[in-house]
Parts: sequence; structure tokens; C-alpha cells
Amino acid sequence: MVDPSPFKLTKRSDCRICGSTNLGAYLDLGDQPPSNAFIPAEAISQEQAFPLKVYLCQDCGLSQLIHIVSAQSIFDDYVYLSSTSKALCAHYQGMVDSALSKFELSDDSLIVDIGCNDGIMLNCYPKDKFQLLGVEPSSAGDFARKAGFKVIDKFFDATLGADIKAEYKGASIITATNVFAHVDDIHSFTAGIIELLAPEGVFIIEFPYLGDMLEDLYFDTIYHEHLCYFALTPVVRLLGDHNLRAFRVERTDLGASGPALRLFVCRELSSFNVEPSISELIDAETSWGVKETKRYKKFGMDVANIKEKILEFIDDFLSQGKKLGGFGAPAKGNTLLNYLGLNETSLTFVAENNDLKIGQVTPGSHIPIVGDQEFLESEISHALLLSWNYAEFFIKNSAFVKDGGKFIIPFPSPHIAP
Repeated sequence: MVDPSPFKLTKRSDCRICGSTNLGAYLDLGDQPPSNAFIPAEAISQEQAFPLKVYLCQDCGLSQLIHIVSAQSIFDDYVYLSSTSKALCAHYQGMVDSALSKFELSDDSLIVDIGCNDGIMLNCYPKDKFQLLGVEPSSAGDFARKAGFKVIDKFFDATLGADIKAEYKGASIITATNVFAHVDDIHSFTAGIIELLAPEGVFIIEFPYLGDMLEDLYFDTIYHEHLCYFALTPVVRLLGDHNLRAFRVERTDLGASGPALRLFVCRELSSFNVEPSISELIDAETSWGVKETKRYKKFGMDVANIKEKILEFIDDFLSQGKKLGGFGAPAKGNTLLNYLGLNETSLTFVAENNDLKIGQVTPGSHIPIVGDQEFLESEISHALLLSWNYAEFFIKNSAFVKDGGKFIIPFPSPHIAP
């Protein structure tokens, strides 16, 4: 259970990457609680909310939050466990298999997963072949340790990167999936990568892609843990500041928060050739206006419009006397619920299979979270799919659909499936 009252807020006035103060707000989602701050109903009166507002750096093209909820507060008692998602387990297994097929590793190679959570990525590697090391400052790391992995209980930065290198050796593969965007001092984090990376090592980053967010209106990927919303253009600048370079980029339709970029990074003097995918995506970002305010203002207006469409969709079902619920309780689902202004008078329950969330209420909207079986017994006919990034998986595999239930999928426009 998360104590609802320990969160501390700070504010910055400059760009995390280039240091510019040429920042302009383009989306205001209101004051919201931290999205993983699930609480018992009796703690609602103590709940805190903070500004959730996105700014564009017009000099380098970084989108970011400037209101920072302390990372120590968020991650100390953390209820997000990656391995509760079978779809995500399969996604990361594919990522590991692909990396091992692309890059030659010796049997004693060091592989480091930064933000290893409950060990989901480490568990995808062959057992007893490589040196596997996790870095996880949250309570989720306890689950990885119980699974037998060595996990460092610290936030990754330049000092920790150097310390790991001194104790072990250079890392052949470093991964950071859905982690890079969480970091306030991103220069120290990146400096830690160059400290730790072997001369021919590869740093693989996966993060929600700004271009997808703008195009398909995935505003729910915005929450206090995600301090940055990355396009490739500012990331390439950041890497160059630390003698690193991106040499390959891939688009993936499924990630921990939705469609993502998978970026492959090496040392500046490494032998990896830069592939055309890098320049092609940077050119595309220039074309759609990665540094142009008008592109982002349009996004802000489009978000306001889709809010109305989703609410009309839900109100239509409620006016027919149908009983609605929510399906999945991801962090991003709470951004959606709070921005829409939904609560338990709109959605009776939210279904979830993570035991740490069952029995709690959703932050801000205060909808009771129940297990899958109780949700099935509640005779809910339609459910707002809050974990919409796993729609295909849930449509094929969920007992709710097999029992005749239907999902309301909110993006890129509200529709019913199957």
C-alpha cells in the first residue's frame, strides 16, 4: 500500500537536455495524484495531487514535465510489477532473443538491466551463461532478488556506472526499457552509461515515442513518473554530449506504455555503422515539426476533442442503463480516468490481476479494484480498456471477452472490440 501523503514536489525552469529556458506549455491535464499511488478507500482524504503539464523546449525539441514528484517518494513502495503482463513478458523475450542474435557475446559477458523491476528482462536470458545484473531502486526489486538475480538497490547515475565497472567490467549489453523517461538528471544517467559500457558494448533503450503520442493522441502516457517525452532528435543531441551515438532505431507497436522506439547506442569510436533508420527518422521529425510550437498546440486541441468523444461514448452506454467497468489498472489508465473526470458512478469496478493493487482504489478517481473473477461475476457487459496497448492480447485471451464482454478502446478514437 502506498502512503498517500509523503510526496514531495520540486520545479525546474530549464530543459533537461540542452539547458534552455525557452519552454512553452502545450498540454495541461490538471492536478493529478501520482499514477501508481493506489490507496485504500480510507486514505482518500490524505491523497495529494500535483500539476500534470507538458512543456516543449523550442531549442532542442524535448517535451518534458517541469513539476517533479520526488523519485524516492514514487518508487519507495512501488506496486507496478512488469511480469504480471504476459504480453509484456513475450515482448521482452523477443527483445532479448533479437539482441542475442544481432550481437556476439562471450559466455561471461556482463549484461545490466537498469530499472529491472521484478526481473522480467533478466529472466529472458539463458540461465547460467552470462553475468546478469539488475539495477532497481524500487520495492519491485525484491521480487527479482527472490527469483535469484543480483540487484543493486540504487538509482542509476554516473557514480553508480563507474562503481559497477570497477567491481565487474564493461557491460556488453545495457538495457533500459520504459526507464529513460523517468530520470530528472538525465545527463548523469547518460554519463553512467559511457562509464559502464564496454568498448564494443551496446546500450538498448526502449521508450514511448513522442511521434506516436502526438499522432494517435496517447495523452494517457503522460504521468508524473514520465518526466520526458522523447523524439529521436533531442536524444541524439544528448548522446553526442557524452561521446555516444545511436546507430539503429526500430519502431515497435507494443511496449510497457504503448508504441515505442527501440534505440541501439554505442560509443562514438565503436565499430558499429550508423544505419539509415537514424537519419530517416530524424528527417521525418523535422518534417512534422519536432521543434515547432504549432504542432504541439494542435495536439492540445485534439486531446480536448477526444476527451469529449470518449465521454459521449461512455455516456451513451450509461444512458442505456448498461453497467460499465474498467479493465486493467496501469499507471497511464489513471491519467485517462482523471482527465475524463470518471469515478465509481461511471465505472463500477476496475479489473486487475496484480495482487498489490486488488482491494485498493484508483488514484484520484477512487474506483474499487477487484480481481478478474469478481469482475466476471459483476455482470459488467462493457469495460473501458485502460491497458489498451495490450488490446490484441486481451481480445484473444481474456475470460471477460470469452464470457461475452466487450471492450471500449479509447485510442486513436473510441470504438468497441471485439
